[in-house]
Order: sequence, then C-alpha cells, then structure tokens
Amino acid sequence: MLREVNNSNRRIDEGTLASFEARHSLSLPRAYRDFMLRTNGGRPVPPAFPIGDLPNNPAGVIQAFFGLNASIRSHDLEAVLSELEGLIPSGVLPIACTDGDDFICMDLRGPGGCIVFWDRRSFWGTELWNEDDLYPVAKDFQAMLEALHDF
Repeated sequence: MLREVNNSNRRIDEGTLASFEARHSLSLPRAYRDFMLRTNGGRPVPPAFPIGDLPNNPAGVIQAFFGLNASIRSHDLEAVLSELEGLIPSGVLPIACTDGDDFICMDLRGPGGCIVFWDRRSFWGTELWNEDDLYPVAKDFQAMLEALHDF
C-alpha cells in the first residue's frame, strides 16, 4: 500500500486538472484526481506493483508517477502525451514510468479506468501499437495504490 510520495511536483489546482481533462477529452476517476491534486506525481514508496499474465515478470517497479508542469520533462504528463500523440489509442493514459522505460497506463476506454502495464519493447523502433503488450495491474487506480509493495 502507498505510504508516501517523494519528489512530488508543485501542487496543481482543480482548474489545472479540469483544463487538462478538457484538452484531452478525458474524464479522470476520482481516486486519480485526488492523487494528482494531493501530489501531482512523484516517486511512490513502496514502488513495486503486481503485473498479471506477463511471463517470468510478476512485478514491476515505478520510477515516477507523471505530473502536470513537472520539473523533469520525461515525468511530465503533457510532454509524454505529446510524444505519443497519434501513436496510442484515445483513452489510454500513461500515468507512470518504470526504470525500464515501460509505462503504467489507465485504460479509460471502458468503465472504471483499469490500470495496465504497457510493455513497450515491441513499440520501440516501430511505434506500432499492440493491445497484446498490455498486462493487467489493478481494476482501478485506488486498487493499484493498495497493491503497491516493497521489492
């Protein structure tokens, strides 16, 4: 279970988050909205999370949750979305990265906003989206925070 978030970004307000949602035609789940308003991304403690159905790799480690107006460009949600524009389906929202440069995403294409691990190996160099590269993590953002553990 999430105990703390280190190196979080400057706080954002409801207006900043609402503008982000409007620009990207998204409706973020309450638990994720609350997290962003409280921390605006950062490094979770503990950082490990379960990955379902990924052969020989039952867990991953979050390097950082993305934030808005983040001080590190590669941890900035807008910058990440800009780089992936037109390359990933609408409604798949990268919310964090791993040390291996894979992403944890919120899949907003269906109800609830389930959390998935995007193994990006086949994407690197090809920039071709493949649904088979998504692996289940949690039924929603709150469940993912509760599943975080030490490694």
